[in-house]
Amino acid sequence: AWIGSAAVEATVLTTRNDLPYKTFDDLKKVKEPISLASMGPGASDHQFFVFLEKFAGLNTKFIIYPSSAEASLAVERKEVDGQGGSYSSLKPFIDRGLVRPLVRGRVAVSGIETLPVDEDFAVDKKGKTLMAMRSAPDSMGRPYVAPPGTPEATVNVLRDAFAKGAKDPAAQEDAKKNKMALEYVPAREVQKVLKNLLNQPPDIVNEFGKYVKF
Repeated sequence: AWIGSAAVEATVLTTRNDLPYKTFDDLKKVKEPISLASMGPGASDHQFFVFLEKFAGLNTKFIIYPSSAEASLAVERKEVDGQGGSYSSLKPFIDRGLVRPLVRGRVAVSGIETLPVDEDFAVDKKGKTLMAMRSAPDSMGRPYVAPPGTPEATVNVLRDAFAKGAKDPAAQEDAKKNKMALEYVPAREVQKVLKNLLNQPPDIVNEFGKYVKF
């Protein structure tokens, strides 16, 4: 029973600001592999990199770290060239001038609207579709759910309360103080994303499963 989400989490790839790459095209021209901090095959940052490598021609080398904090520290220490992840988590490092965002998934949020989109670099239609599928959950960020079988009346109360809470001025102000973005995504939008993902042709689903692991 889907309640809704309180955030939209756009995904970006960033590289260290002291490196000469100003655009994603610059990054693609590099002959030596770009070293990227990753949290492993089951993590969204790693999956983002894999699609860029397989379908957009990015030459990469993954360095696995146990947490996003350690990945960010690796960037600070210049152990790696860059990292990816949600824009909200990387924004403090972007604002500090430590890293530069170069490309994003199809979901945009304020601050990265003009960044190029990963699927626009896809070499074929299949790659473009798969990259769009990978991006789709970003639009529902961090959804909340109730257990299966929850009475419809109860679900409606929860949805209404969640929507009002997410839009409450005090909650918005609190989120701003904590450098977080609070953006309500209604249950119907979350369900639309899921329906699209779950109704892909079998060949696309099988191909997607080669790269996205849980």
